[in-house]
Amino acid sequence: MNSTFNLSVLSNESTWTQDHTFFNVIVFIDALSCVFLVFGNFFIIALIRKKRLLGRSTNVFIFSIAVADFLNGTVAIPTHILFLYQKETTYLCKCFRFMSFLSKTVVPYTIMFMTAEKTMRILCPTREFVTVARCMFCTSLLWFFSSSFNIWSVVLFTSVPLSPPNVDLGFEESYKQCVLNKRFSFLHQYFLLMDLFILFLIPLTVVISLFLVLVIKYFTILRERILTYFFVVKLLLALSLNVLITHTPYQVITFVENSPDFRSRESFFLSNLLTSLFFTRGIWNLVIYGYFKHYVCQKQNLASIRAGNCPPKTESDRLPLQRNRQTITRQRNVM
Repeated sequence: MNSTFNLSVLSNESTWTQDHTFFNVIVFIDALSCVFLVFGNFFIIALIRKKRLLGRSTNVFIFSIAVADFLNGTVAIPTHILFLYQKETTYLCKCFRFMSFLSKTVVPYTIMFMTAEKTMRILCPTREFVTVARCMFCTSLLWFFSSSFNIWSVVLFTSVPLSPPNVDLGFEESYKQCVLNKRFSFLHQYFLLMDLFILFLIPLTVVISLFLVLVIKYFTILRERILTYFFVVKLLLALSLNVLITHTPYQVITFVENSPDFRSRESFFLSNLLTSLFFTRGIWNLVIYGYFKHYVCQKQNLASIRAGNCPPKTESDRLPLQRNRQTITRQRNVM
Protein backbone atom coordinates (compact mmCIF):
# COMPACT_ATOMS: atom_id res chain seq x y z
CA MET A 1 0.00 0.00 0.00
CA ASN A 2 2.79 2.43 0.93
CA SER A 3 4.78 1.58 -2.21
CA THR A 4 1.73 2.31 -4.39
CA PHE A 5 1.23 5.60 -2.61
CA ASN A 6 4.91 6.53 -3.07
CA LEU A 7 4.77 5.72 -6.79
CA SER A 8 1.66 7.87 -7.13
CA VAL A 9 3.39 10.76 -5.35
CA LEU A 10 6.49 10.45 -7.54
CA SER A 11 4.37 10.31 -10.69
CA ASN A 12 2.37 13.39 -9.69
CA GLU A 13 5.55 15.22 -8.72
CA SER A 14 7.13 14.48 -12.11
CA THR A 15 3.97 15.65 -13.91
CA TRP A 16 3.89 18.83 -11.83
CA THR A 17 7.56 19.55 -12.65
CA GLN A 18 6.95 19.17 -16.40
CA ASP A 19 3.84 21.34 -16.23
CA HIS A 20 5.68 24.00 -14.25
CA THR A 21 8.52 24.06 -16.80
CA PHE A 22 6.09 24.40 -19.70
CA PHE A 23 4.22 27.05 -17.75
CA ASN A 24 7.42 29.11 -17.34
CA VAL A 25 8.17 28.79 -21.07
CA ILE A 26 4.74 30.23 -21.93
CA VAL A 27 5.24 33.12 -19.50
CA PHE A 28 8.69 33.81 -20.96
CA ILE A 29 7.30 33.96 -24.52
CA ASP A 30 4.55 36.33 -23.36
CA ALA A 31 7.02 38.58 -21.54
CA LEU A 32 9.35 38.71 -24.55
CA SER A 33 6.44 39.57 -26.86
CA CYS A 34 5.31 42.26 -24.43
CA VAL A 35 8.68 44.02 -24.52
CA PHE A 36 8.92 43.97 -28.32
CA LEU A 37 5.33 45.09 -28.82
CA VAL A 38 5.49 47.99 -26.39
CA PHE A 39 8.79 49.49 -27.54
CA GLY A 40 8.43 48.65 -31.25
CA ASN A 41 4.90 49.95 -31.72
CA PHE A 42 5.54 52.96 -29.49
CA PHE A 43 8.34 53.88 -31.89
CA ILE A 44 5.98 53.48 -34.90
CA ILE A 45 3.27 55.61 -33.26
CA ALA A 46 5.75 58.28 -32.18
CA LEU A 47 7.32 58.36 -35.66
CA ILE A 48 3.95 58.86 -37.34
CA ARG A 49 3.01 61.59 -34.88
CA LYS A 50 6.36 63.40 -35.01
CA LYS A 51 6.59 63.49 -38.80
CA ARG A 52 2.84 64.10 -39.21
CA LEU A 53 2.44 61.17 -41.57
CA LEU A 54 -1.33 60.71 -41.20
CA GLY A 55 -1.82 62.67 -44.41
CA ARG A 56 -1.25 59.41 -46.31
CA SER A 57 -3.82 56.61 -46.33
CA THR A 58 -1.30 53.80 -45.83
CA ASN A 59 0.05 55.42 -42.68
CA VAL A 60 -3.48 55.75 -41.29
CA PHE A 61 -3.95 51.99 -41.53
CA ILE A 62 -0.45 51.26 -40.20
CA PHE A 63 -1.18 53.58 -37.27
CA SER A 64 -4.36 51.62 -36.49
CA ILE A 65 -2.54 48.26 -36.54
CA ALA A 66 0.30 49.68 -34.40
CA VAL A 67 -2.17 50.95 -31.79
CA ALA A 68 -3.86 47.53 -31.63
CA ASP A 69 -0.51 45.77 -31.17
CA PHE A 70 0.56 48.37 -28.60
CA LEU A 71 -2.60 47.70 -26.56
CA ASN A 72 -1.79 43.99 -26.75
CA GLY A 73 1.63 44.69 -25.27
CA THR A 74 0.48 47.09 -22.56
CA VAL A 75 -2.82 45.48 -21.47
CA ALA A 76 -3.61 42.06 -22.98
CA ILE A 77 -0.28 40.29 -22.39
CA PRO A 78 0.32 41.60 -18.82
CA THR A 79 -3.21 40.61 -17.78
CA HIS A 80 -2.68 37.20 -19.37
CA ILE A 81 0.53 36.69 -17.39
CA LEU A 82 -1.12 37.82 -14.16
CA PHE A 83 -4.06 35.54 -14.90
CA LEU A 84 -1.70 32.59 -15.27
CA TYR A 85 -0.28 33.42 -11.85
CA GLN A 86 -3.83 33.47 -10.46
CA LYS A 87 -4.08 37.04 -9.19
CA GLU A 88 -7.72 38.17 -9.03
CA THR A 89 -8.44 35.86 -11.91
CA THR A 90 -12.03 36.82 -12.77
CA TYR A 91 -11.38 40.45 -13.69
CA LEU A 92 -8.04 39.69 -15.33
CA CYS A 93 -9.72 37.00 -17.40
CA LYS A 94 -12.36 39.44 -18.68
CA CYS A 95 -9.79 42.16 -19.40
CA PHE A 96 -7.45 39.77 -21.21
CA ARG A 97 -10.25 38.36 -23.38
CA PHE A 98 -11.70 41.75 -24.25
CA MET A 99 -8.36 43.28 -25.30
CA SER A 100 -7.28 40.22 -27.29
CA PHE A 101 -10.65 40.07 -29.06
CA LEU A 102 -10.45 43.82 -29.70
CA SER A 103 -7.12 43.51 -31.50
CA LYS A 104 -8.34 40.34 -33.22
CA THR A 105 -11.11 42.47 -34.74
CA VAL A 106 -9.20 45.66 -35.54
CA VAL A 107 -6.19 44.18 -37.32
CA PRO A 108 -7.94 41.94 -39.91
CA TYR A 109 -10.51 44.60 -40.79
CA THR A 110 -7.80 47.26 -41.06
CA ILE A 111 -5.92 45.05 -43.53
CA MET A 112 -9.19 44.46 -45.37
CA PHE A 113 -9.82 48.23 -45.69
CA MET A 114 -6.21 48.79 -46.73
CA THR A 115 -6.42 46.10 -49.42
CA ALA A 116 -9.72 47.49 -50.71
CA GLU A 117 -8.31 51.02 -50.87
CA LYS A 118 -5.22 49.95 -52.80
CA THR A 119 -7.28 47.77 -55.14
CA MET A 120 -9.51 50.72 -56.02
CA ARG A 121 -6.46 52.89 -56.66
CA ILE A 122 -5.07 50.26 -59.04
CA LEU A 123 -8.28 49.58 -60.92
CA CYS A 124 -9.57 53.18 -61.01
CA PRO A 125 -6.50 55.47 -61.08
CA THR A 126 -8.41 58.55 -62.30
CA ARG A 127 -11.03 58.41 -59.57
CA GLU A 128 -10.18 58.88 -55.93
CA PHE A 129 -12.97 57.01 -54.17
CA VAL A 130 -11.17 56.68 -50.83
CA THR A 131 -9.56 59.85 -49.55
CA VAL A 132 -7.39 60.14 -46.45
CA ALA A 133 -10.29 61.70 -44.55
CA ARG A 134 -12.51 58.74 -45.44
CA CYS A 135 -9.78 56.34 -44.34
CA MET A 136 -9.64 58.07 -40.96
CA PHE A 137 -13.42 57.93 -40.66
CA CYS A 138 -13.51 54.21 -41.52
CA THR A 139 -10.73 53.51 -39.04
CA SER A 140 -12.51 55.40 -36.26
CA LEU A 141 -15.75 53.58 -37.07
CA LEU A 142 -13.88 50.27 -37.01
CA TRP A 143 -12.52 50.92 -33.51
CA PHE A 144 -15.98 51.87 -32.27
CA PHE A 145 -17.46 48.71 -33.81
CA SER A 146 -14.71 46.51 -32.34
CA SER A 147 -15.17 47.92 -28.85
CA SER A 148 -18.95 47.60 -28.86
CA PHE A 149 -19.10 44.21 -30.58
CA ASN A 150 -16.62 42.49 -28.26
CA ILE A 151 -18.28 43.70 -25.06
CA TRP A 152 -19.93 40.27 -24.93
CA SER A 153 -16.58 38.76 -23.94
CA VAL A 154 -16.61 40.79 -20.71
CA VAL A 155 -19.98 39.31 -19.76
CA LEU A 156 -19.59 35.69 -20.86
CA PHE A 157 -15.99 34.79 -19.98
CA THR A 158 -14.95 33.83 -16.48
CA SER A 159 -12.19 31.89 -14.73
CA VAL A 160 -12.82 28.19 -14.07
CA PRO A 161 -10.51 25.92 -12.01
CA LEU A 162 -8.99 23.26 -14.21
CA SER A 163 -8.66 20.72 -11.42
CA PRO A 164 -8.97 21.06 -7.66
CA PRO A 165 -5.69 21.05 -5.72
CA ASN A 166 -4.67 17.64 -4.52
CA VAL A 167 -3.99 18.42 -0.89
CA ASP A 168 -3.42 14.78 0.07
CA LEU A 169 -0.46 14.54 -2.26
CA GLY A 170 0.95 17.87 -1.22
CA PHE A 171 0.30 19.80 -4.41
CA GLU A 172 -1.57 23.00 -3.68
CA GLU A 173 -1.19 24.59 -7.12
CA SER A 174 -4.09 24.33 -9.54
CA TYR A 175 -4.52 26.05 -12.89
CA LYS A 176 -7.46 28.11 -14.07
CA GLN A 177 -8.90 28.55 -17.54
CA CYS A 178 -10.54 31.65 -18.96
CA VAL A 179 -13.60 30.08 -20.60
CA LEU A 180 -17.28 30.81 -21.16
CA ASN A 181 -19.47 30.87 -18.09
CA LYS A 182 -21.77 27.86 -17.73
CA ARG A 183 -24.62 30.11 -16.64
CA PHE A 184 -24.84 31.37 -20.22
CA SER A 185 -24.45 27.99 -21.88
CA PHE A 186 -27.42 28.66 -24.18
CA LEU A 187 -25.49 31.60 -25.68
CA HIS A 188 -22.14 29.86 -26.15
CA GLN A 189 -22.71 28.38 -29.57
CA TYR A 190 -24.30 31.55 -30.92
CA PHE A 191 -21.49 33.87 -29.87
CA LEU A 192 -18.72 31.48 -30.90
CA LEU A 193 -20.19 31.12 -34.38
CA MET A 194 -20.70 34.86 -34.63
CA ASP A 195 -17.10 35.38 -33.55
CA LEU A 196 -15.88 32.92 -36.19
CA PHE A 197 -17.83 34.47 -39.07
CA ILE A 198 -17.53 38.19 -38.25
CA LEU A 199 -14.00 38.34 -36.87
CA PHE A 200 -12.31 35.75 -39.05
CA LEU A 201 -14.15 34.44 -42.11
CA ILE A 202 -15.59 37.73 -43.42
CA PRO A 203 -12.32 39.75 -43.52
CA LEU A 204 -10.40 36.69 -44.76
CA THR A 205 -12.90 36.10 -47.58
CA VAL A 206 -12.88 39.76 -48.65
CA VAL A 207 -9.07 39.97 -48.71
CA ILE A 208 -8.75 36.74 -50.70
CA SER A 209 -11.40 37.97 -53.16
CA LEU A 210 -9.55 41.26 -53.68
CA PHE A 211 -6.27 39.45 -54.32
CA LEU A 212 -8.03 37.20 -56.83
CA VAL A 213 -9.34 40.29 -58.61
CA LEU A 214 -5.79 41.65 -58.88
CA VAL A 215 -4.53 38.30 -60.19
CA ILE A 216 -7.25 38.24 -62.86
CA LYS A 217 -6.61 41.86 -63.86
CA TYR A 218 -2.89 41.12 -64.10
CA PHE A 219 -3.56 39.32 -67.39
CA THR A 220 -5.38 42.32 -68.88
CA ILE A 221 -4.33 45.81 -69.96
CA LEU A 222 -3.86 46.74 -66.28
CA ARG A 223 -0.75 44.59 -66.01
CA GLU A 224 1.64 47.55 -66.06
CA ARG A 225 -0.46 49.35 -63.49
CA ILE A 226 -0.38 46.36 -61.14
CA LEU A 227 3.39 46.02 -61.60
CA THR A 228 3.70 49.65 -60.53
CA TYR A 229 1.92 48.80 -57.27
CA PHE A 230 3.59 45.41 -56.86
CA PHE A 231 5.64 46.61 -53.88
CA VAL A 232 2.42 47.64 -52.12
CA VAL A 233 0.73 44.34 -53.00
CA LYS A 234 3.62 42.45 -51.39
CA LEU A 235 3.16 44.50 -48.20
CA LEU A 236 -0.55 43.64 -48.10
CA LEU A 237 0.18 39.98 -48.79
CA ALA A 238 2.75 39.81 -45.98
CA LEU A 239 0.37 41.42 -43.45
CA SER A 240 -2.47 39.12 -44.53
CA LEU A 241 -0.37 35.95 -44.23
CA ASN A 242 0.83 37.04 -40.80
CA VAL A 243 -2.76 37.43 -39.60
CA LEU A 244 -3.79 34.11 -41.15
CA ILE A 245 -0.93 32.18 -39.50
CA THR A 246 -1.30 33.71 -36.03
CA HIS A 247 -5.10 34.04 -35.85
CA THR A 248 -6.16 30.64 -37.16
CA PRO A 249 -4.79 28.53 -34.24
CA TYR A 250 -6.16 31.03 -31.72
CA GLN A 251 -9.58 30.93 -33.39
CA VAL A 252 -9.62 27.14 -33.39
CA ILE A 253 -8.54 26.77 -29.75
CA THR A 254 -11.15 29.33 -28.65
CA PHE A 255 -13.78 27.06 -30.13
CA VAL A 256 -12.31 23.83 -28.77
CA GLU A 257 -11.45 24.86 -25.23
CA ASN A 258 -15.02 25.96 -24.54
CA SER A 259 -16.39 22.48 -25.17
CA PRO A 260 -16.98 20.62 -21.86
CA ASP A 261 -15.27 17.44 -23.11
CA PHE A 262 -11.97 19.15 -23.84
CA ARG A 263 -10.97 20.57 -20.48
CA SER A 264 -7.74 18.92 -19.40
CA ARG A 265 -4.23 19.94 -18.47
CA GLU A 266 -3.04 19.28 -22.02
CA SER A 267 -5.72 21.52 -23.50
CA PHE A 268 -4.86 24.21 -20.93
CA PHE A 269 -1.20 24.37 -21.98
CA LEU A 270 -2.06 24.10 -25.68
CA SER A 271 -4.51 26.97 -25.35
CA ASN A 272 -1.99 29.24 -23.65
CA LEU A 273 0.75 28.28 -26.11
CA LEU A 274 -1.46 29.21 -29.09
CA THR A 275 -2.46 32.41 -27.31
CA SER A 276 1.24 33.28 -27.01
CA LEU A 277 1.58 32.55 -30.75
CA PHE A 278 -1.31 34.93 -31.37
CA PHE A 279 0.49 37.70 -29.46
CA THR A 280 3.61 37.29 -31.63
CA ARG A 281 1.63 38.76 -34.54
CA GLY A 282 2.77 42.23 -33.49
CA ILE A 283 6.44 41.18 -33.58
CA TRP A 284 6.11 39.89 -37.14
CA ASN A 285 4.31 43.11 -38.07
CA LEU A 286 7.36 45.04 -36.89
CA VAL A 287 9.59 42.81 -39.04
CA ILE A 288 7.32 43.52 -42.03
CA TYR A 289 7.49 47.27 -41.37
CA GLY A 290 11.27 47.03 -41.31
CA TYR A 291 11.42 45.17 -44.62
CA PHE A 292 9.07 47.67 -46.30
CA LYS A 293 10.68 50.67 -44.62
CA HIS A 294 10.87 52.60 -47.91
CA TYR A 295 7.07 52.62 -48.06
CA VAL A 296 5.81 52.37 -44.47
CA CYS A 297 5.85 55.63 -42.49
CA GLN A 298 7.14 57.64 -45.45
CA LYS A 299 5.87 60.58 -47.49
CA GLN A 300 7.46 59.59 -50.79
CA ASN A 301 5.74 58.83 -54.08
CA LEU A 302 5.28 55.45 -55.69
CA ALA A 303 7.66 56.04 -58.62
CA SER A 304 10.66 56.28 -56.31
CA ILE A 305 9.57 53.15 -54.46
CA ARG A 306 9.42 51.12 -57.68
CA ALA A 307 12.90 52.38 -58.61
CA GLY A 308 14.22 51.12 -55.27
CA ASN A 309 15.57 54.46 -54.09
CA CYS A 310 14.30 57.66 -52.52
CA PRO A 311 14.87 60.56 -54.94
CA PRO A 312 13.23 63.93 -54.39
CA LYS A 313 9.89 64.56 -56.03
CA THR A 314 10.22 66.06 -59.49
CA GLU A 315 7.80 67.18 -62.15
CA SER A 316 8.41 63.99 -64.16
CA ASP A 317 7.12 61.86 -61.28
CA ARG A 318 3.71 63.48 -61.27
CA LEU A 319 0.64 61.98 -62.84
CA PRO A 320 0.03 62.72 -66.55
CA LEU A 321 -3.18 64.54 -65.64
CA GLN A 322 -1.28 66.93 -63.41
CA ARG A 323 1.37 67.54 -66.10
CA ASN A 324 -1.30 68.30 -68.69
CA ARG A 325 -2.96 70.83 -66.39
CA GLN A 326 0.37 72.58 -65.75
CA THR A 327 1.14 72.68 -69.50
CA ILE A 328 -2.24 74.24 -70.27
CA THR A 329 -1.76 76.83 -67.55
CA ARG A 330 1.66 77.81 -68.92
CA GLN A 331 0.30 78.13 -72.45
CA ARG A 332 -2.45 80.42 -71.21
CA ASN A 333 0.05 82.57 -69.35
CA VAL A 334 2.20 82.90 -72.48
CA MET A 335 -0.80 83.87 -74.60
